Amino acid sequence: MTTRKPRPSRPAGCICVNCGDTVEGRANTRQRGPDTAWFGHCRPCADLVADQMQPLGLLPDRSVDLYRCRTCGSLRVCRTGWRTRCHICLDERSAGLSLAAGARLLTRSPDETGLADQVRRFAGLADTDTIPTRAAAEFQAAIALGAELDRHRRDGWADLAGDVHGLPWYGERQAPFSHGTWGLHLRCDSWQRVRDRSCAQCPPEPDDRTFAALRDTPYLLYLVRHRGLLKFGVGGASRVRQHLRAGAQLVEVVEGRHADVIAAEAVLKRQKRAAGESLRWWRTRRMPESFGAGTEVVRAGVRIRLADYLRDGGDVTDRFTSTTTTGLGQARPS
Repeated sequence: MTTRKPRPSRPAGCICVNCGDTVEGRANTRQRGPDTAWFGHCRPCADLVADQMQPLGLLPDRSVDLYRCRTCGSLRVCRTGWRTRCHICLDERSAGLSLAAGARLLTRSPDETGLADQVRRFAGLADTDTIPTRAAAEFQAAIALGAELDRHRRDGWADLAGDVHGLPWYGERQAPFSHGTWGLHLRCDSWQRVRDRSCAQCPPEPDDRTFAALRDTPYLLYLVRHRGLLKFGVGGASRVRQHLRAGAQLVEVVEGRHADVIAAEAVLKRQKRAAGESLRWWRTRRMPESFGAGTEVVRAGVRIRLADYLRDGGDVTDRFTSTTTTGLGQARPS
């Protein structure tokens, strides 16, 4: 009886998800860089984003960490010791597949009113500028991220951060692989993995919802002030009143389609971060508890007019003013 000699194993090859180059060998070798954010990268692409994400060390579970993009300020969760990158930001090597979602979005823009304007504002372009495909791809990734996180959003939670497999290259979730979605629960001031949208330490809260049913339903983009700070965000009426009960003053509330509000928030976040006006993770005792860790908080001197970001929305600030509310931001029954 003869035995077959084992064939020598061939190094695994792959396509770099970012630039499209074919790379041979195992991950983290001379030609092929370490796998990053669930996908294979060539060595130049992996090296380019090696320092893109800043670890924040806020999560109690030592097996995962919270990271912040040094460019746009968005958050991502990743297993400790693994390589990750921003959900939104592409780079100068991004090509082919990485830009396909942006190209698809640009083909839709003539038929979708206001879409091109949203992308231009997101990218900081003038009204007459041609939209680069990369800017459109990053906008699509920001919208996909906002929609995914909004599935877990509810009153009483702040600074939601997740791990969406497929971003930034595909413009949408590609598979259920994830390190989970984490957030800060304001009632008990603890970082937790968001499971079933309830806090593991506090009693359950009412008014649960799902993102899929909300796309065309009314939603709010709000702006409140507290001393020297402004806080913008999205949510329902109860979220606005939560800030008012915490001592914040109302500045502006605009109502629009849920999908448009999520897009407007993405534009607002991008512009304020690019201008260096965001006070991310700025903690102070002067800040209301409802402001969370300071995400989406800027100095009160920064000019923000929500109607500029949600142009098809309607101003509903009067719903929450002192003439139509009683007590601490509670609306009078109609």
